[in-house]
Amino acid sequence: MNYAQRMYGLNGEGAWDGGNIAFALRRSDRLDEDHFDVPPLVSGCGRYTLMADVRLDDRAGLASALDIPTGEAAVMSDTRLVLRAWEKWQLGLFDHVYGDFALAVWDSHERQLTLARDALGAKPLHFHHRDGFVAFASMAKGLHALPDVPIEPDEAALAGLLALIPESGPGTWFRHVWRVEPGHYVQFGRQGMVSRRHWNPDRNQPVPADFEAQVEGFRELLDRAVAARLRGAGKRVGSHLSAGLDSAAVTATAARLMADQGGQVTAFTAAPRRGADLPGKPGRIEDESHLATATARLYPNIDHRVVRSGGHDLAGPLDQAFLLFERPVLNICNLGWTNRINDEARQLGLAVMLVGNAGNMSFSYDGMTLPGELLMRGDIGGLVREGRALVRSGRMRWKGYFARALGQFVPDTLWRIAGRSRGRVTGLGDYSALSESAAVQFDIAARADAAGHDLGYRAESDAFAQRLRVLRRFDPGNYNKGMLAGWGLDVRDPTADRRLVEYCLALPTGAFLADGLPRRLARVGLADRLPSEVVGERAKGYQAADWFEDLANSRHALCDEVGRLRHVKGAADLLDLDRLDAALENLPTEGWERPEVEREYRLKLLRGISTGHFLRKASRTNA
Repeated sequence: MNYAQRMYGLNGEGAWDGGNIAFALRRSDRLDEDHFDVPPLVSGCGRYTLMADVRLDDRAGLASALDIPTGEAAVMSDTRLVLRAWEKWQLGLFDHVYGDFALAVWDSHERQLTLARDALGAKPLHFHHRDGFVAFASMAKGLHALPDVPIEPDEAALAGLLALIPESGPGTWFRHVWRVEPGHYVQFGRQGMVSRRHWNPDRNQPVPADFEAQVEGFRELLDRAVAARLRGAGKRVGSHLSAGLDSAAVTATAARLMADQGGQVTAFTAAPRRGADLPGKPGRIEDESHLATATARLYPNIDHRVVRSGGHDLAGPLDQAFLLFERPVLNICNLGWTNRINDEARQLGLAVMLVGNAGNMSFSYDGMTLPGELLMRGDIGGLVREGRALVRSGRMRWKGYFARALGQFVPDTLWRIAGRSRGRVTGLGDYSALSESAAVQFDIAARADAAGHDLGYRAESDAFAQRLRVLRRFDPGNYNKGMLAGWGLDVRDPTADRRLVEYCLALPTGAFLADGLPRRLARVGLADRLPSEVVGERAKGYQAADWFEDLANSRHALCDEVGRLRHVKGAADLLDLDRLDAALENLPTEGWERPEVEREYRLKLLRGISTGHFLRKASRTNA
């Protein structure tokens, strides 16, 4: 099992044999303190054995809470600190330990194994159990090393992916393999298996009532979140930098924090090839390099690198993605530019890559549940005032505004009819390559309801519940671990910092939308570090805007992939292969900006092929 995961840890290994239980670990050192210990570690009392994939955010605070002197803490690894926290608090440690972690601890007195992951799942952890036997590993390939854990795809999970049902529950894309969900712990003991959620944010957490104080609180937490993720990066750190607020906030903050120590941020921006005939999508920024450059110019210690498309083979990276990530890739048109950025970062010798993936649901939330909230509270005056401000600013029309306010009360059938009349996605067939028979077989509608996912995408009126649900529906662990194996990059997301997220979740919606200004907290709060044109930009970035060129150039390879799927057991039952063939046969030469064309090709076709490729590889077929 340990050897099977060797690509994820090249800095040594450790093992512990406890008789009928054994731990083994391969190290990937990214922190100065990592070399102080070789896990697995045994507690001083001999009761607990622990190993962890961990990067702590607040070592000093944790050491203080554990009454560990500063000098002693300085020569302790993060894993050793977590073990001391477990000795003192056991399951209570989740209230004290902040950072990215996956851990396993054996209690020899209680004969109990505990597996756990951090709040938002930055580190992966998988397990297999049957009839008194338990095995766990960071990635599924560690479990597939066992002869009785065969590599088999889970067609029901793949059907859910095609329907865009959020990841929920312990299931994975493989049969016989389960995951510890983000923010959960799983225990195996005399009473069997128990799974519990340990991360439960409090919507009533005390936050400042005054908006200016809310902004200062956000700035302080963002600075702390970025600073924590710079630990171990050395004098150079990589960062994604787009035209949006999230990655720009992370990049600019890192540059500010590193300037005094002579540190440098290498910021990567993906952009279409020069001269590309872009579709001209309304309200979208198809080349984000000019706004990214405006941010980079503010900081002399930002080395800005624009990585332009040069033609990507959309089918080419799929085998590597399967090997590294062990999951289907949702947007394969993004693999080309992400891989190019990763290649360049590896050539530069970068060890840490900062991203801003969770910002939309934390500090840069747009506040668009406010109309529904105002209506629910009976604040008609406030509802009208906010609508008037949004309409005057040109950000919304009255029709759309009242749709957001009333959407929660509209019957499903009427909502779908209204949405279809406006060209919106209203049904599974609009965007998914899932076959009709598979939608029935796997009871997609019921599964969507169980996961709290509205296939009609109706408006909502509870900002806290909406954002928390979105944050919980994506599991980044496999992607992060795959980046480490493929390019030696430790991916860290300051926008997913637990304390920052909890603070933003507790803020009133008015902090994010007021006086016709969406993303109010971010726009005001980031004015001290981003250029005005970035802060004030209304349009959204559009990744891989020249994706249709890559699609046309990859047509033969994609046709070959669909052809192979016809020889894979279950593929024709899961996917509408005739629809995929027809789409490839009838590639348009224009009109790529039209929503129905984008849904047919970028969503339905490419996601269908990505899912089919995973099915083919996991089926261990010769097709």
